[in-house]
Amino acid sequence: MFIFHVFVLVVVLLVYILLRKAGVSYPLSRILLLSLIFSVLATACLGQNYTQSLIPGIEDGIGVSNTLAYFIMGDDGWSHETFKSYFDGFLTTSFILIALYIIALLWESSKNKQ
Repeated sequence: MFIFHVFVLVVVLLVYILLRKAGVSYPLSRILLLSLIFSVLATACLGQNYTQSLIPGIEDGIGVSNTLAYFIMGDDGWSHETFKSYFDGFLTTSFILIALYIIALLWESSKNKQ
């Protein structure tokens, strides 16, 4: 999960730089909003994957139930605890991004008023 977060952080920084160079207004809040949307989508996919893994008899054994969850988790070490830890990690990330988005909106709007 750490490698995935680092990859996403690098992509976010590159898009932020591109938005600033293009002269987009409120570039920080816009990139945080895009990150928040992706994080909420990933959290929903991982939550669905976790809850589906708890229902016995749906699949033969334990499996990843959607493509985004498979992209995030990979092939190794599937268990109920792993699914829950990934879900919890992305849920925490989503809450942090919500707070950062609100702070960025307030900061950018106050900066533009001056």
